[in-house]
Amino acid sequence: MNDIRKNWTWFILIMALILGVGIYLGQSRRTELGKSFDYSLDEYRQVDPSLIHYTEVEPLVPTLGKISALAVAPDGKIYVGGEDAVQVFPDGGTFPVDGIPTCMAVDDDGTMFVGMQDHVEIRSKNWEKTVWPSPGGKAYLTSIVVDDEYVYVADAGNRRVWRYDKAGGKPLEIGRKDSANGVRGFNIPSPFFDVDLGPDGSLWAVNPGYHALENYRPDGMPISSWEKSSFMIEGFSGCCNPSHFALMPDGSFVTAEKGLPRVKIHNVDGSLRCVVAAPDQFDEGVVGLDVAVDDEGRIYVLDPNRNQVRIFEEKE
Repeated sequence: MNDIRKNWTWFILIMALILGVGIYLGQSRRTELGKSFDYSLDEYRQVDPSLIHYTEVEPLVPTLGKISALAVAPDGKIYVGGEDAVQVFPDGGTFPVDGIPTCMAVDDDGTMFVGMQDHVEIRSKNWEKTVWPSPGGKAYLTSIVVDDEYVYVADAGNRRVWRYDKAGGKPLEIGRKDSANGVRGFNIPSPFFDVDLGPDGSLWAVNPGYHALENYRPDGMPISSWEKSSFMIEGFSGCCNPSHFALMPDGSFVTAEKGLPRVKIHNVDGSLRCVVAAPDQFDEGVVGLDVAVDDEGRIYVLDPNRNQVRIFEEKE
């Protein structure tokens, strides 16, 4: 018995010695990774000037704090949501809300649909308020778009788009995984999830975890999609981009990204048309670059870091 114990003791000591020597050698021989292994976005911040087809003009400077939501109304007015209020440009006044809006949309008759974190509030032209119930679960509303019949609400928390009738009521669910009908479901790693309506009235939604834009009928059936995963200017990078987008009058896409902040225009097929604003035009680390477009093709970019709505016009 003593011999067995001695053998086990020596075995444990030898194994401990081997493990210690291995750790020591591994640490002492470790060298720095070469430059080719450096994770740096610096080279991707540089944009060929010939690709930049827009120039920045005088911004809108809201008097609100913590600006968080942006919408262009059909009459061309600009609505900016921020801490406890919505401000309308030009000279449209400031109206109180309870909290910080996460998204907004404005109807043809001036009715405003304000997304708070877990519910939608409707404000009439007289600022009378109606509150829709929360969709529940982990609701985190991030985008609203409205047409003559429906109100579409993007919910990053529940990974769904809710289609409401304008009168409210129980919404239709869009985006639940349905392999039989080609719906893969929304992959949303962070609370950035945007929707807009195409010129034909169909719904477009970002699927940010796949770096994709997806097109749906009002009943939730998929129509088409495109995706571009790349650090290069032609695509989208990071965990979840584009973070925001808006449709141009011709059906092309204005996209904004986080991580590597840049604003671009992609053609209907997803190919790059041009750059609106390069990364060096934004503060490092900025997120929440909501975008909107007016009928004249001007591009509006909500910049929370500078508390401005920046305006870009196409170069002559």
